[in-house]
Amino acid sequence: MRRQSWLQNNSHWDFLNFAVLFGCCLIALSEPVIKIGSAAGDNIVEAFTPAYKGNLNNLFANNSSPGVIAICAAEGNCDPDGKKTSLYYGHIDDGNRKVNRGWCSDQGRGGKNLANADAGCLSRTQSRISRLVQRMRVAKVEPEQHIEAFVNASDLWNQASPRVSDAFGKNYAEALKKGLKNKEAILWARVESFRKSDGELEAGNSNFGLFSICANHRNTFYTTRLRQYPMWSERWRWNCIALDQRRRLEEINIVLTRFIKNSS
Repeated sequence: MRRQSWLQNNSHWDFLNFAVLFGCCLIALSEPVIKIGSAAGDNIVEAFTPAYKGNLNNLFANNSSPGVIAICAAEGNCDPDGKKTSLYYGHIDDGNRKVNRGWCSDQGRGGKNLANADAGCLSRTQSRISRLVQRMRVAKVEPEQHIEAFVNASDLWNQASPRVSDAFGKNYAEALKKGLKNKEAILWARVESFRKSDGELEAGNSNFGLFSICANHRNTFYTTRLRQYPMWSERWRWNCIALDQRRRLEEINIVLTRFIKNSS
């Protein structure tokens, strides 16, 4: 399934963002990839979204880029240093029973071919950059100044339905206004982005998705941490999602911090 080092303080934040961008440029490697089409119904590219041509593309330039490794680590498919785990080669998604392969857990889009899976992961992630940039800018957040938040938005695009990643920019801006900082702001925004238009937190049900994992008594990581909340209550839902989202953002933070260290 999925995994997740605190940035030290606000005084380092701007430097870290600059360093990640600088590091991205240094490590962008050229790799051959096999292009495959997107799954029908993904609604990946909206016609009204202007193309983005800035430095954030370097985060997902190829399969060795920092954004790719960060999502791979969040998925549990590689270690923070990029070494592939056994899950990369194929595993059953606990939430929907689909077979996942490749660095993004491709939900079977690439068939049984790992090269196709990775190429599809890269193409699908790159296709959403412009949209996520636009959504953050509409919320008055410049993604180039909030790189870690942007990678988390990209991870939400990979993990959940498009409405979730679409909502992240607005919720992240709100988290900052509340005085939340760094990873706590990202966590709050990630969880709140799972709310539907009617205000209900939604991440599946008893048979499907993250809520099915939290409700399964065999998944003791979740059940032991959630037993203080009435099942299916608002607090149960929030904390179920938060357990998963914190783990993922921690892994992303470790990867980006590693790239910063190695590029300095």
